[in-house]
Amino acid sequence: MNVHSWLKKTKETISSLDAELILAHVLGKDRVFLVSHDEDGLTAAQTAEADSLVQKRTTGYPLAYLTGHKEFYGRDFLVNENVLIPRPETEGIIDIVKELNPQEILDIGTGSGCIAITLKAELPKTKVHACDISEAALEVAAQNATRLDIDLGELVISDLTANINLEKIDMIVANLPYVNPDWDFLSPEIKKEPEIALYADDNGLSLIRRLFDELATKNYRGFLILESDISQQPDIIEYAKKHGFKHKKTVELITLFKS
Repeated sequence: MNVHSWLKKTKETISSLDAELILAHVLGKDRVFLVSHDEDGLTAAQTAEADSLVQKRTTGYPLAYLTGHKEFYGRDFLVNENVLIPRPETEGIIDIVKELNPQEILDIGTGSGCIAITLKAELPKTKVHACDISEAALEVAAQNATRLDIDLGELVISDLTANINLEKIDMIVANLPYVNPDWDFLSPEIKKEPEIALYADDNGLSLIRRLFDELATKNYRGFLILESDISQQPDIIEYAKKHGFKHKKTVELITLFKS
């Protein structure tokens, strides 16, 4: 079987894009290679590996976990089942932070490190710190920082701000778990991602509320950027106000506050 015949067969089962990305991954090439080498033969091992990945894909297994990669803000990040898959809507955090140009940033719940690493790359003079409650996630973030030649300093294990000194931080970004598992619009794919990075109690707001509680107790003074579902934003804005945070801006899923 050659590249062309495998793709023709597979595109009857999954999308053309997914089929091309899976085969390119197995061959260690990019999609452009497939076009110029469509008559190249596939070994039995390559065919078996590609077929296995296709079978997983048909069960709703995320493509990013199959290939181990996901693009975020123009950079390629390693991902696995220990981290949330970076999403285009999260890139709005980067745009807002760049407008404000803070001196020292803390990324809470860094996961793959895509936010912290991107911010450091885009704002090289800014100090960027990152933490996560998951040691496995921090290992992925460290790998990405090394691959992209970004110095984040120490990656800290921390439940929200428990192990963090906020004294010099003037910007906190937090893409915390905010999904309510009872929402009926969740895709089969999202249910394959780590629960610890997705779900929170109280309609998805428990961790966001706890963060406001902690920041108020620690007398944090600076900006806070959160990602959430649009339906949650009125409750978040009201809770923030009670804790001394003024709502400054909302852009789709991203909300900016200032204390």
